[in-house]
Amino acid sequence: MPRILAADFGGTRLRAAVVTGDGVVEQRNIIDSPDQREGVLPIVLDLLERTASAAGGAFDACSIASAGLIDANRGRIIISPNIPGFRNLALVEPVAERLGVPVFIENDASAAALAEWRYGAGRGFNHLIHVTAGTGIGGGLVLGGRLYRGARGFAGELGHMVVDDGGPQCGCGARGCLEALVSGAAFERRATRLLRSGRSPLLAEVVGDETPGAVHLYNAARRGDILSEAEIRNAGHYLGIGLGSLMNLLNPEVITISGGLVAMGDMLFGSARDALKDMAYGPTSGVGIRFSELGDDAGLLGAAAVAEEHLQA
Repeated sequence: MPRILAADFGGTRLRAAVVTGDGVVEQRNIIDSPDQREGVLPIVLDLLERTASAAGGAFDACSIASAGLIDANRGRIIISPNIPGFRNLALVEPVAERLGVPVFIENDASAAALAEWRYGAGRGFNHLIHVTAGTGIGGGLVLGGRLYRGARGFAGELGHMVVDDGGPQCGCGARGCLEALVSGAAFERRATRLLRSGRSPLLAEVVGDETPGAVHLYNAARRGDILSEAEIRNAGHYLGIGLGSLMNLLNPEVITISGGLVAMGDMLFGSARDALKDMAYGPTSGVGIRFSELGDDAGLLGAAAVAEEHLQA
């Protein structure tokens, strides 16, 4: 079975590990995602080299799953709105030169979709939509038992579906994208706006001297703050609109969801389910939502699955 040096690059953390052919994750290394615009390639190379060294250099390929628009054919990240330095960044060639093995790259949500289909909540289904709900919102599609990439490899950009054309501006430049309404970054903006309004003393108490974010909004809502709960349920409503539209278009068997926002549970996803049912056409209303069984390893397992797909081709 192949051993893959896998990496998962998200808006909050960069993760690397060695993944065996049967899905065992070893030698994890985790660092904060860089916030600078320059000099990020040495950070990435150092993370991968340290992980490779800890594994004794015994692996068959390196595979990177990254947030953002990925040009897999040219081996580069075109743009990742939540990681400033990941803009037109060539990765495959410098990593291959440094490590001396084949290197592959894929969008992180597409890779996670492959992981859920192979190892997790999507096992046994041939048609699934996967949503990564964390700092940003991503999507991946497995259709007919294969990862669907689209004509140029950009399929599944759920976070940049416009669900409210009069909504807030997204990091991509458009207005009303799903990511601008329901994501870790969006909840930070929602919490900040609510604090500045002065209408939620309980949220102010929960936040204290910290930077407001999703966890504060959720904790205030759990303690009975109606306005914080309304922000979360409003976000869930928009998520359901986006998922309902995708269900009508693609006719999946199941929707799987991973990422930090899963912790918001029914407060976020109950609202999403209600909107989804209202949007769904005919028998698609019976499609279920399943939460990831893979936890923080979904991206790493997805990167490894992408490498295995290439190695077996």
